Amino acid sequence: MAEPAQKSHDIPQKLGSFNLVANCPLKYADTSVVKWQSEKTGLKVVWVDVEGPLVQGYFVTVTEIFDDSGRPHTLEHLVFMGSEQYPYKGVLDTLANRMFAQGTNAWTDTTNTTYTVGTAGAEGFLGILPVFLDHVLYPTLTDAGFVTEVHHINGKGESAGVVYSEMNGRENGSDDLMILKNQRTLYNEKNALRSETGGLMSALRVLKVEEIREYHASSYLPHNLTLIVAGRSISPTSLLTTIINEVEPSIIAHNQANGPKPEGWKRPFVESTTAENPPVIKKDTMEVVEFPEKDESVGEVMISWIGCHANDWLTSLAISTLNDYLADSAVSPLYKEFVEIDEPLCTDISFMASNENPQILTTSLSSVPAEHLKTLPEKFKACLAALAKGEIDMKRMESTLERQRLHLLDSIETDAAEVLCQSILGDALFGAEDGSDLGPQLDDVDYKTLAGWTAKQWADLLQKYYVDGSSVTIIGQPSAALSDKLKADENARVAETVKRLGSDGLAECVKKVEDAQKENDKPIPDEIIKKFKVPDVRGIDWIKVDSARSKGVATDVKKENRAQQAVDADGAELPLFVQFDHIQSNFIEIAILLFPDASSSKTVRTLLPVYIDTFFSLPVTRADGTELGFEEVVTQLDADTLSYSIDTSTPLQEAITVKMKVPRKKYEIAVSWLRDLLAGSHFAVDRLKINANKALQNLPSEKRSGSDVAYSTYRTMIVNPDSTSVSMSLLTRADAMPEFAESLKSDPDAVVAEFEAFRRGLLNPKTMRISVKGDIVNLKNPSTTWKTHFVDFPSFDRSELVPVIFTKDVLSPLGKAPSKKVVVFGISSIESSFSYHIAKGPDSWTHPDQPALTVARSVLNAMEGYLWKFIRGAGLAYGANIEQDVDTGVTYYRVYKSPDAYAAFEAAKDLIDSLASGKIEIDELTLESAKSSLAYNTAAKQSTMSDAASASFANQVLRGLPQSYGRDALAKTKDVTVADVQAVIKKWVQPIFDPASSIAGVSSGLVKMESIVERFEKAGFEVEKRLFGKDDEEEGEEGSEEGDETGSEMSED
Repeated sequence: MAEPAQKSHDIPQKLGSFNLVANCPLKYADTSVVKWQSEKTGLKVVWVDVEGPLVQGYFVTVTEIFDDSGRPHTLEHLVFMGSEQYPYKGVLDTLANRMFAQGTNAWTDTTNTTYTVGTAGAEGFLGILPVFLDHVLYPTLTDAGFVTEVHHINGKGESAGVVYSEMNGRENGSDDLMILKNQRTLYNEKNALRSETGGLMSALRVLKVEEIREYHASSYLPHNLTLIVAGRSISPTSLLTTIINEVEPSIIAHNQANGPKPEGWKRPFVESTTAENPPVIKKDTMEVVEFPEKDESVGEVMISWIGCHANDWLTSLAISTLNDYLADSAVSPLYKEFVEIDEPLCTDISFMASNENPQILTTSLSSVPAEHLKTLPEKFKACLAALAKGEIDMKRMESTLERQRLHLLDSIETDAAEVLCQSILGDALFGAEDGSDLGPQLDDVDYKTLAGWTAKQWADLLQKYYVDGSSVTIIGQPSAALSDKLKADENARVAETVKRLGSDGLAECVKKVEDAQKENDKPIPDEIIKKFKVPDVRGIDWIKVDSARSKGVATDVKKENRAQQAVDADGAELPLFVQFDHIQSNFIEIAILLFPDASSSKTVRTLLPVYIDTFFSLPVTRADGTELGFEEVVTQLDADTLSYSIDTSTPLQEAITVKMKVPRKKYEIAVSWLRDLLAGSHFAVDRLKINANKALQNLPSEKRSGSDVAYSTYRTMIVNPDSTSVSMSLLTRADAMPEFAESLKSDPDAVVAEFEAFRRGLLNPKTMRISVKGDIVNLKNPSTTWKTHFVDFPSFDRSELVPVIFTKDVLSPLGKAPSKKVVVFGISSIESSFSYHIAKGPDSWTHPDQPALTVARSVLNAMEGYLWKFIRGAGLAYGANIEQDVDTGVTYYRVYKSPDAYAAFEAAKDLIDSLASGKIEIDELTLESAKSSLAYNTAAKQSTMSDAASASFANQVLRGLPQSYGRDALAKTKDVTVADVQAVIKKWVQPIFDPASSIAGVSSGLVKMESIVERFEKAGFEVEKRLFGKDDEEEGEEGSEEGDETGSEMSED
């Protein structure tokens, strides 16, 4: 059977102090949401009945604050530094790793801080739950934790600390600046929604730990806490019993068992001054916000209106539908007016409704030419007014409603825990205390009512919220002068700090950090860890998938299951490699993997980005001879499908993957569309020009991503420039797109001819691999459908199949032998730095070192593990990991959001050298916990039926592995020893930090760029310094002769 075994659980009406508040079976899915509340403590527990091997926990604390101190954000970090019962930094994550989790996590939003943990199976979750709640409710909040996690001054007079470093990387980005200005404009001082809950850097520099303790005491209370637990493998009775026996006694002992609403308690956001001071927009307002950027050619626009009440479910759903109608595709009214034109006024339009009460409706217009920044908002609003007065296209509206309904069903299949938990979180913030809003919040998706609306009702909705309502417009204006000013201001601030503290003061700062690290790093007693038994892997509910192959070139090993029987019953023999993966689903998803022909490799670099951008928006001749303009193509695709996409990142970096998902009954329609889009599209010059212009216009905003630039930099160093992955990369597109646009102007016929040749190379059935996943058993004509619509493809022998291409097959000389090269890219719009450091690694999933290297990475990357303590704990970066890309054949060290990427590199080198030499010893408990956390990693990759089916295809078809590879690999890690881990660290990890065997791509804010360059040079690397645009030309003499190309998203095992 492909369908997972179903579990049913009793729903207790009352258990101990917990009373049932709401039981909400969903009308549209085989899922229930159940809520209880403790009459003793007020603690709320919500259980979500979703299928899969994972149990996901979301612990929501409502965090209202009226300043920019960042105390909610700092608590998000400090909670993990130890608790009353477990007063050791890292003990929570160490124990979570043993409990089949992969550490823990948290986020801070404007309204809440939510802590998360996911485990493979129920046993581990019940084990870690009391420990986690002790940390949330009763953290230690030490002075030492504040120093390393929040803010300190280092020996150079610079501000550092994990929270500070994170905000340093965010505060002056265009998005953060615009959002904060929007909040300030919408809300007055008595409304907490105006606050920067992450903390402004100026406020973090003066924040005291005592203020954080006071905030925790006032907000982190049992009656202000909601536990959301998603997973059918955990029973509600065992969940509540664990809380009653292991959590409530501690709450009672702290005199916090004061019922659901203690005397004097005011519910945040609902009964505070926030509720009494809702947002008011008396008249249309425009504010200009400058953000640092050397390239001043494009900016951003954000327009906000006040929406409906948070629990006006029908209106909220109607607005969401209207938003999609207005701007969900190339043929939507707003895209036709502003994006799909010869000179786009923006490159993307997105709508979002906040979860606050009332909702704030916001549209974002991306990559707006600087000369249109001030005039576009009025044009945009005028267009909305004209649409409200004109005719609503009811056929398009009907299609939009149906797509939304299908998306809801699909989201329950593919990401039920996350989707439902977001709705439950909204109820925790603003829902009625008696639970009466929870059911409607989840289930009032009344598409049937909306389907009966008239054109006038839709026009009236548009008029009310987007035309008659006043708006706040925020203009994001790029400023080269601000970039220079921020750099000068930071240098001056640091210089003033150095002068004020003097050498003795700076030495004292260094000692303060060292002492804090020493206190934080007190070893966790082994007896605490040993008390927590590693769960039994047999308790994980793995999802089973039945695979089948079409007759013909795909057949190799005879499979015996219901799916294969269904395919065999069809009987068609195909000149295509098709694998069918059967899961319980309402939908069929098809993925076709294409590989450019070697003869067209020289044109891939310039053509591929535009080919992908235009794939679904070109005129098409259908197989029956019907001619469709691009608008008809998009309109019909939207009506016929749930989703469609094309990319080059998953599941293989060197493949072009075209996907389409449809209801099962539309399987044949999807196959026919895929054939016609691949073979029948026309490379219309006007469409190519529009998409090329959009791509060019997007580039300045893309260049503001430090992480993407660093990644792109290193990928272009190690992969051939004409490969698929590098052709799609940021830096390659930055070079190639102007050249393409010029060619299109000067000789459009030649460009079209190149596209035709490029397509002929793609449509080679010997290179294609096709995945079909869904309810295969009940699928009509699974194979014959392909033979009918791909009739032009000739038959061939299985021996003629061309092997799939991996990135390891297209490495550059530097990729085959990495050595000494470092490229540092300076970016004026960021203040942090990012880096990737690369050496050779195993290039086979069955390499004999793979089990040990997998465990070694788990040891090194564990939350509160070695890299966490030595890098993040020291304030050197927000994130640092040793990773592996088997398909490329590299291991790499990634530094994310660091105040100083070289310092993070140097510290990691010292750590790895100490581990390799045995100076730092890896103990057996650390090894055991690292192995346990891999259970979660394996389960997470197959956490839904859709994920499990995708893994089945990738393992068997692309990588030649057993379907069960993930579980098999997990089993092989069981016998890995400490000596094995030490050996692979020496062999595969240590070379990352040796100039003779490694290269690096680095991006940095301009303030630190020179210092980073100088220190990499002193370490023995040959460093090339790069900047974008005119500055790049100015720096040219200092760089090497090598070009700058890029890569796509990296796949990891």
